[in-house]
Amino acid sequence: MAIANQEMIRDNNRRQVLEYLVNHPPISRAALSQQLHLTKATISNIVQELIEQHLILEIGSAQTSLGRKPILLEFQKKCGYVLSIDVHPSQIIALTSDLKGENCRLKEYPFQKEDNLYKNLCRIIRDILPEYGNCPYKIVGITIGIYGVVQQNQILFTPYYPLPDSNLAKLLESEFHIPVFVENESNLSVLGESAFHHYDQNMVLLNIHDGIGMGIMINGHLYRGQDGYAGEIGHTILFPDGKPCPCGNHGCLEQYASEKAILEEYARLTHQEQVTIDAFVRDYQNQVPEALEMMELFSKYISIAINNIINTFNIELVVLNSSFSNYIPQINLSIQDYLHHHQNRKCQIIPSRLQDISGLMGGIRIGVERFLDIRHLIIENFSSNKIR
Repeated sequence: MAIANQEMIRDNNRRQVLEYLVNHPPISRAALSQQLHLTKATISNIVQELIEQHLILEIGSAQTSLGRKPILLEFQKKCGYVLSIDVHPSQIIALTSDLKGENCRLKEYPFQKEDNLYKNLCRIIRDILPEYGNCPYKIVGITIGIYGVVQQNQILFTPYYPLPDSNLAKLLESEFHIPVFVENESNLSVLGESAFHHYDQNMVLLNIHDGIGMGIMINGHLYRGQDGYAGEIGHTILFPDGKPCPCGNHGCLEQYASEKAILEEYARLTHQEQVTIDAFVRDYQNQVPEALEMMELFSKYISIAINNIINTFNIELVVLNSSFSNYIPQINLSIQDYLHHHQNRKCQIIPSRLQDISGLMGGIRIGVERFLDIRHLIIENFSSNKIR
């Protein structure tokens, strides 16, 4: 028992040192000892181990006017890379980054509902792996975002494309010998956003695209519910006996307030076969009455959803991720005005910082944290303009 306790303490100390180095570089051994309240001998042993593992490196001396100049340490973020894949209903997007969520590359691949997802993912992974064969750890993890319900790395339900093999992660791990994590795309999105908003321990992210999903962060931890169905706010009932939904119910929120639902209704009102988001935004900016009407409905329905979220979770922060709210800033103000009239609890509502790649960055975060065995990756220097 004493040996087990010693190993646990040693592992915990290593985790603290590495996480601090990842999130707060550069720093000296002495400063690490002071910040983490660990002895200098403990810090020296852990640092030497991390240097030998190519995870950190010495980068020179700090500038000081007193005594010997301390040697600074920095996390070697390019020692490995992470692959994050988002399976949309109509395409697959792959993002690779280093172990700090930087040096990102994005690729898009066509995907149809009738395609075999496993074979498509194998082809994509084989396309990407050779690019990272020269760094010490190569690709250290693969995360796959699914539109549907996932529990314990198994896929339980997908409403917008055929249900893949529930053991998709194990199949890919056997094929490539790399850890594979499968997760709901809204859960990944809230993990991505919280890597930026790391001081907010309780937050919700609303993903509004073809459907409406919700990622929930409670006390700094992802909340999935009893069997992975937590956050399926798009399938809460807005109108009893309303429009049928693929989930089997009628009148679900996403049948009225998702981007897909809004654009389809706008096309019907304006006698068009289909309308793109860009065309709709142009019509809204040109004050087309039907576009204004649809955005008023969108604001109302999403305000109702957020009002219910605040009353249920008493949350600190709601991040809204939608093309409508991202491209039409007035929509955020309209939603906030509605809530101010119906809600007196303190809750900040902000647009997504990551927008379309929030789930992908959440996947990066999972891959990095699992590989390094740290609890929270903080991303501060990310810019979508730097993605190649």
